[in-house]
Amino acid sequence: MRDPLTDCSYNKGYKNLKEFSQNGEDFCKQVTSILQQRANLEINYSKGLQKLAVKLSKALQTTKKNCLVSAWAWVSEGMKSAADLHQKLGKAIELEAIKPTHQVLSVHEKKKKSLDNEVEKAANLVIGNWNQQLKAKKKLMVSTKKHEALSQLVESSKQTVTKKEKQKLLSKLKKSTEKVAKEDENYYQKNLAGCATRLKWENTLENCYQSILELEKERIKLLYNNLNQYTQHISVFGQTLTTCHTQIHCAISKIDVEKDTQALMEETAVSSTENKSEFLLTDYFVSIEWKEIPLMGNLIHRLSDAFGKTLRAIERMLKSYSRDPAFSDAESQKITAALMDETNLKLDLLQANSYKLSSVLAELEQRPQPSHSCSNSIFKWKEKQQTHSYVKISRPFLMKRLENVVSRTSSGGQRIPSSSSTGNPLPTIIWGWFCW
Repeated sequence: MRDPLTDCSYNKGYKNLKEFSQNGEDFCKQVTSILQQRANLEINYSKGLQKLAVKLSKALQTTKKNCLVSAWAWVSEGMKSAADLHQKLGKAIELEAIKPTHQVLSVHEKKKKSLDNEVEKAANLVIGNWNQQLKAKKKLMVSTKKHEALSQLVESSKQTVTKKEKQKLLSKLKKSTEKVAKEDENYYQKNLAGCATRLKWENTLENCYQSILELEKERIKLLYNNLNQYTQHISVFGQTLTTCHTQIHCAISKIDVEKDTQALMEETAVSSTENKSEFLLTDYFVSIEWKEIPLMGNLIHRLSDAFGKTLRAIERMLKSYSRDPAFSDAESQKITAALMDETNLKLDLLQANSYKLSSVLAELEQRPQPSHSCSNSIFKWKEKQQTHSYVKISRPFLMKRLENVVSRTSSGGQRIPSSSSTGNPLPTIIWGWFCW
């Protein structure tokens, strides 16, 4: 079965960032391990140097005081001071670098695990809805074929059966009609639900992407702070460490946190700015001999009604946005933009379904096939003995600002549906905010 998640740019960007984050985390653990070994060496060296200082001090106590002995006493004091410096450095590395790093990495691991669970949960919803649509379609196809056979039986046996038998057949036909209508509505609702599940998954990917990006910024700053504190401690060792300190300080002076963050974003960004969301289109069993033109008209009429309701919902949101000052709040704008995006996706899916059904109706009525740019975005694939249709809807990889959406809408980006020349309630294909 086709995987609806494979070609999603949000998914690729999230995986690239996760790989970068894992590499950074591994590096951080290696640095922490090296610092721990350095701290152990400093503490052990301090203990050894302290023992030597004590031995020298005891030796001086049994020796008569003179200038030479006093000079050696300064040597002992120097050893004690050096031992104290090494011990402070070892403890400082443990308390100021190793412990905070372990804590941050532990918090990051829990957060990333939680984010992965959110992404996986949302992805399972997309796959689950995808499979539910295929199952509902198969069930509807079987019922439709049975209903067609029953209808033909009723039609052909009008003159050959008794009134009682005819009434029985009509009763069966009525129940079959109700069953087909119920399964059709179930299939239709699952198809529309695909918009919400897909959008939720992509929004989850984007939000988790931003969360991991913030964790990476925190990790970069942590490494910078550790390096800065490290060089401050070793700088007190004096002239013998001056060369090492100068080299490290020179390297630190070249560190630019903002530049590193920008490099992170560039390295993990998806090369393509186009994101194509895939949605299943509704497919119906249609018999040309039976000429189900009225049924097709009803299906398209239902799409037309959904189109109108969606457009009215957009108009209400736009009016609320223009009248309510509360929408100037950044969070309110983000929520409204998400609603507008979801509604627009629904419009795009409805127009694709409308175009597809219009093509089928044109074939039944033996009219020329309608043309529209969305036809290049509709694809088919065969699975066993069934053919499925899906549409790829191009969308920007990054969320549009709400004011841009409102600006494009108010400047004439929408047109109200109109009827076709045949008299059927065919909705005109609407050009959405996101181009096909």
